Amino acid sequence: MTTAPTAAAAPLSPAAASPLAELRTLKRSGELAGSAARVRALLGALGDPADREAAGTLLGGPAARRALAGSAAFTPVALALLASSTADPVPPLLTTALLAEGVQPDTATTGFNQWRFEILSGAPTLRGHAPAVTACLLDDSAVFERVTDPLDADEVVARCAAFPAELASWLDAYERHVGTLAVLNTVPLGAARRDRWIDYATKARVEAAWQRMNAAVLDLAERPNTVVLSADAVAGRVDARWAAGDRMRHIAAHAFGTEFLDAYAREVARVVVARLGGARKCLVLDLDHTLWGGVVGDDGVAALKIGGAYPGSAHRELQSLAKDLSRQGVLLTVCSKNDDAVAREAVDSHPEMVLRSGDFAAFRADWDPKPGNAASIAAELNIGTDAMVFVDDNPAERGLMARQRPEVTVVDLPADPSGYAAALASAGWFNQLRLTDEDRVRGAMYRARAERERLRESADGIEDYLRELGTEITVEEYGPLNGARIAQLFGKTNQFNLTGVRYAADELARRAADGTAAFFGVRVTDAFGDNGLAGALALARAADGAWLIENFVLSCRVFSRSVEHAIAGLVLRAARDAGAPAVYGRHVPTAKNGRFADFYPSLGFAGADGDFRHDLTHLAELPAWVSIGTGEGTFHAP
Repeated sequence: MTTAPTAAAAPLSPAAASPLAELRTLKRSGELAGSAARVRALLGALGDPADREAAGTLLGGPAARRALAGSAAFTPVALALLASSTADPVPPLLTTALLAEGVQPDTATTGFNQWRFEILSGAPTLRGHAPAVTACLLDDSAVFERVTDPLDADEVVARCAAFPAELASWLDAYERHVGTLAVLNTVPLGAARRDRWIDYATKARVEAAWQRMNAAVLDLAERPNTVVLSADAVAGRVDARWAAGDRMRHIAAHAFGTEFLDAYAREVARVVVARLGGARKCLVLDLDHTLWGGVVGDDGVAALKIGGAYPGSAHRELQSLAKDLSRQGVLLTVCSKNDDAVAREAVDSHPEMVLRSGDFAAFRADWDPKPGNAASIAAELNIGTDAMVFVDDNPAERGLMARQRPEVTVVDLPADPSGYAAALASAGWFNQLRLTDEDRVRGAMYRARAERERLRESADGIEDYLRELGTEITVEEYGPLNGARIAQLFGKTNQFNLTGVRYAADELARRAADGTAAFFGVRVTDAFGDNGLAGALALARAADGAWLIENFVLSCRVFSRSVEHAIAGLVLRAARDAGAPAVYGRHVPTAKNGRFADFYPSLGFAGADGDFRHDLTHLAELPAWVSIGTGEGTFHAP
């Protein structure tokens, strides 16, 4: 039995016989609050589903929850779990999976097989809990409980045809009563149902109807705020049968086996992380024995194993996966122990290379320690090291990265390169709820960023550089064409995120429609191209009629150009022209936005302790090197 790949953890302390034992020791000694990084590493090292469930139970109790919450190292999130069968292991498994990601879940559950009643009766349990994500785990009883004769193939086929529409109605009710992200799954057909028919023609007919039903269930993912997981794909990631053993099915009404529930919890955790903006952005790749077979410095370019027969085919498969990830917005970088000129020659001259130097946003081929190079790459790209995924064939290099840069996700590769691509792909570190146009061209944007840096280095001074850059900003009011990107900016931006508030797509749509807030995106272009929608704002109206900037976020790729000052200046001028008495702004400290604590005072706002007010009497000049485009919208408060 295999398990889904996990991030590598630093070695255990000598006092602990296992990750679970060390977690118990930390809890007993009262050291959980001061050991957040270690807790995450230990949870990531747990491979056995039983240990993962035990760890989630251990850390999900009231005392442990308070200790971890007190560390301020974990992002709290409210979740809900509904199911048509017993799913008791899922909440602790979710706790383990999410705590390893720096997220502390509070998961509400309902009674056995209450998934329909809970939502159709107005969500009495969930409304007060206000889950950000609700997972509804369905087995074949959800279909068959309304079948009067399970041997009547006509009735079963008709039931399969009707079930997706029932789920759509359930989603309509969920949207009315809860309104946040819902996670459904395709429904596997159990052997105890399928094998009741003894003729192969009927078996095939029912199986075909079941597959059509699941195809229609998957189509529900086209709805906003809906994710549909493939039960077959979840089971396939751990090479396990989805069904519970017959004894557990009879004794505890379990439809799903432990390995499946663990894989399901991990997949739901990935959805939650994506919902919270925690998807990784950058893939850091080793070269020798990773992107190719062999050591280029010793063997030479011609002897490298890339493509063709195994093992070259395995290394080329990893390159092809990396290329496909880059086409979906993942930044590719190189971090290799090598001579730079030799490494670049191999990348650009070997005929079987899928990746070329132009595919990489940053390239480090030297003899410096890789944890330091990872930090250097992150600084160059203006991203956090926690947005990185590190792929290296060498266990020693992986261990060093895990120890010195625990925030970097380290993929625990198998010994055989034939499994490299599968290990990276199935881990799902880069999964997002929706891709946007900006995601697909992110690589080109970062290459243009490198051109901007070369211009900056050649300019006589910062003002000359900014004038030559020719930055232009254009305001776009929230709408159906830009809504996904605006939600993504609020969800994923960490550094210039002045309050840490993250609006999901459903909340944006609801509040824009009911007039409690107005949302805007800001497009940034310059001499080197379009940076896409790089900023987002939420404006509301205070009780005294003043404008309130609920939140203001800006992508790191357009920092240090005065774009943020120009945007805020436009808000102040729009408020003044609309006759507003003032504009309020807030800075709520988070783990990553401290460098912008003085942003509002720098614009003439008065106040303290994160609450600021501008009376609109004296407005600073807009930056001369930022021009204002004539776009589709102007700032206004609701």
